[in-house]
Amino acid sequence: MSPGVTFERVYRELKRMLAEGELPPGTPIEPALIGKQIASSITPIRDALHRLTGEWLVEAPNHNGFRVPLLTEAGLRDLYSWNAQMLRLAVQHIRSSAPKGTEGVPILVTDVREAIASLFVDMVRPAGSGEHIRAIQHLNEKLASFRRAETRLLGGLIDEYEALARSFASGDRVRLRRLIDRYHRRRILGASDILAANARGEG
Repeated sequence: MSPGVTFERVYRELKRMLAEGELPPGTPIEPALIGKQIASSITPIRDALHRLTGEWLVEAPNHNGFRVPLLTEAGLRDLYSWNAQMLRLAVQHIRSSAPKGTEGVPILVTDVREAIASLFVDMVRPAGSGEHIRAIQHLNEKLASFRRAETRLLGGLIDEYEALARSFASGDRVRLRRLIDRYHRRRILGASDILAANARGEG
């Protein structure tokens, strides 16, 4: 396997481990231990950790090893607020894209976390800004492990997703803004419980 292919495999696996809560907040990341878990030498693991540090998904305090960021309650609320702001900015560019008569067609969701992350990216695409898309993708990655906790603590997630998806498809910008605000408000209000559940690895 080429060095580039090995790096990408290690990088994707580390991101998956972070998103799935296998590396809890505040946990030191030991490259040698990770290497045994994912069958890799230390060099590509260190390279991947440096890249993840640049993406703010991993920390390297005082350049003395790596660890998973320990987010505060205020920090989590800030992420939710920023996500809401990015989506509100995009709403003004949204136009109807749903074929007439499809509003009542069932939406199949197998993984609500993946579905909402994909929907948020789709929502900002009409703005035509690569930076806007990258910002939402980054927020999806930062919030991935917290969305695991949301699935345990918050009810009606599929209904919530379906309402957002249908409003987006219909181009109903007024309703979509209202649903975006409601989606984020309940998470901001529940940030303390979501943070605690994420720290315990629940979800």
